[in-house]
Amino acid sequence: MVLSRRALLAGAALTPVLASCAPAAPRTEPTASASTPGGGTGSAPPSPADSSVSVSRSPSPSRTPSPDDPAELAGGCMLVGLSAGSDLEEVAALVTRHRLAGVFLLGHWTSTSRIRAATARIHRAARAAGAPRALIAADQEGGLVANLRSSDFSPMPSASRMGTGSAASCQALTRTMGTQMTRAGLNLVLAPVADVVDPQLGSGNAPIGALHRGFGTDPATVGRFVTAAVTGYRQGGVATTVKHFPGLGAVRANTDLAVAADTTTSADSANLGPFRSGIAAGSQTVMVSSAIYSRIDPTAPAVFSLKVIPNLLRSALRFAGVVLSDDLGSAKAVAAVPVRDRGSRFLNAGGDLALCADSSLVPTMVEGITARTSAERIRESSSRIGTLISGLPG
Repeated sequence: MVLSRRALLAGAALTPVLASCAPAAPRTEPTASASTPGGGTGSAPPSPADSSVSVSRSPSPSRTPSPDDPAELAGGCMLVGLSAGSDLEEVAALVTRHRLAGVFLLGHWTSTSRIRAATARIHRAARAAGAPRALIAADQEGGLVANLRSSDFSPMPSASRMGTGSAASCQALTRTMGTQMTRAGLNLVLAPVADVVDPQLGSGNAPIGALHRGFGTDPATVGRFVTAAVTGYRQGGVATTVKHFPGLGAVRANTDLAVAADTTTSADSANLGPFRSGIAAGSQTVMVSSAIYSRIDPTAPAVFSLKVIPNLLRSALRFAGVVLSDDLGSAKAVAAVPVRDRGSRFLNAGGDLALCADSSLVPTMVEGITARTSAERIRESSSRIGTLISGLPG
C-alpha cells in the first residue's frame, strides 16, 4: 500500500486517459522520485533494464509443509519484494526455502517477456515448497504508480483523474488491467487506494495527494470509485487490496521516508467509509498503514495495533479476509523496531501477511515470527492466506 517500495523512476510521465475520465482542463502530474511515498510496499534501487533477471536454474526439491508445525508455516505469512534488477534465482530460493507466500514487484518492469519469466519462476518456486501457486502482486493503481509498464499493459490514468469521470469507466479500466495481469501470471493487485485526502492538505499530503493517488476528498465519492475498482479488478481475475487502513489522507509525511502521524481520524470517522465500500464489494485483502493514529491508538503504528486490526478492522468493519502490512522491510516508519520483531508484532496484532521489500531481512523476520508468535496465531493467518491462494489463478 505499499513506494520507494514501489520505486518509481524519476521523470515518469502520466499515460493517456479515456475521455470520460479526464478532467475538463489538462492536469500536470508531479514527477515521481526514486521513492514513491507513503503506503507503498517497499524499497528497491531502480534498475536501468529488466535484462538482469535470470531464469536459468531449476527449483529446489518439493517439500510439503506440515499443517501442525508453526515453523513450517511462518514463512507463508510473508511476501518478499522483487525488483526487475533483482537476482531472480536468489528470490526464488527464498520463496522455496522459507515457503514464502510469494512476491510483490518493485520498480518498473518494462519487458513482457521478463515479467512472464519472473512470474513463472516464482510460481515454480512456490510449488516446490508444496503450495499450489505463489501470490504475485503489483502496485498497478494507475498514473504514476504502476509497476507493469510493458506494451501488454494498458496505461491507466491516476485515481484523481478517474475520480473526475464515471465509476463505470473506472470499472472498465480496472477490469482490463486485471485481465492483463492474470495473463502475465500475477494474481494480486495492491490497489485500490481508499484513502480520503484532506482538502486542507491537498498536495501537502505526501503519500496520496501529492501523487494524485486518491479518488477524491469526499468519502462518498471515494467509496463509489473504490467499489468500481474492486469490482473491475476482480472481474479481470485478480484479488484486490484496499489500502491503507485506516487511511493516509490526513498525514503529511510518507511512511517510507519518515514516521507519519494522523491526529484526526477516529474509529467512527466518515473517512472509513471507502474501506467499508471496498470490503462490501468483496476485496479479499486490506492493507494496514504504518502511520500512528492518535485518536485510535497513540501507542503504536496501525500495523502493530490491536485497536486497529482486531478491534476496528475485524470487529467494527467485519472484515474476514487477509490483512496485509505495509512494507516492514525498508520503511522508515518501522525502522526503530528490531527486524526480528516486525513480522511477529504484526501477526500478534492480528495481521496475516507481512510485506518485506528488503529480501536480505526475510530469514530474520521468518525466524522472529516462528519464535515470537503463538502457534494458534500463525495457523489462523496461514489458513486465511491458503484459502486466498487456493482460489486464485496461476
